Amino acid sequence: MSELAVRRSSGRHDRLRYPACLRLAAAAALAAAAGSASAGAGDSRAAWTPNDISVTQTLAGQERAGTRFEVGDNGDARIEVSLTDSGDGSVHTAGTILLIGGRWMLTRGFAPPPGKAVAALDVAALNSQLVIVLLTALLPEGPPAPGAPARVHFAEKAKRIRIATASATGEYGAPWSVEGTVSAPAADAPTSYRLSFTYSDHGHPTTVVFAGNVGNSKPPVQFPDSMKLSGWSIRRIGAASASGAASASGAGPPAHKPATVGELRELQ
Repeated sequence: MSELAVRRSSGRHDRLRYPACLRLAAAAALAAAAGSASAGAGDSRAAWTPNDISVTQTLAGQERAGTRFEVGDNGDARIEVSLTDSGDGSVHTAGTILLIGGRWMLTRGFAPPPGKAVAALDVAALNSQLVIVLLTALLPEGPPAPGAPARVHFAEKAKRIRIATASATGEYGAPWSVEGTVSAPAADAPTSYRLSFTYSDHGHPTTVVFAGNVGNSKPPVQFPDSMKLSGWSIRRIGAASASGAASASGAGPPAHKPATVGELRELQ
């Protein structure tokens, strides 16, 4: 996934803490430290705190990833993913991931090996974090006032962007710049964005386009105990290692598949 600037995490970094919703989701997904970043934007961490982030990522004119990351108040999350895994578009992954109770990953619509499920989750988490970095740089006070789409621009000459989950990092070198449009059709409505992001990739400029919506769903996504689990594949999220990394490949599926979310929450 070099196009997505994703790599497995191998150490600790100087980081800017991320919005609470993404920290909760990363913790639930990987049973370890929350997502975080270093960026050229100011520390306006409370301005952008969405619980529902959709991102379509386009590179060299081809859609590479479409994700929607919804996070509940308790850290449970639903992630819709649609990923192109090859340069010619011949390999495609699409489906839904649920994170329940910080211990369980559920998948439906695709049956990836455990590591691939975590990789798809990392793409969604990293792209969501990156969009928040860019929006914070562009609009540090938070979402715009309702009205027509506003043209926005920000450039950083020296500081790279580094974002992370517990198992992967994304790095975007300086100088970098972002420009595009951001709009909110009404008060409390999701913010729509279309952003062209150019960064230095080993000295070569690379441009990625992001488009989607960022907002706060009311009520947030939630999974009642009565929710049936028929059709979902279930796997326990592995315990965090000493380095803080975790996976969904550790303990595997439960010995006896629970029928409902309530039964799943009761499993140890």
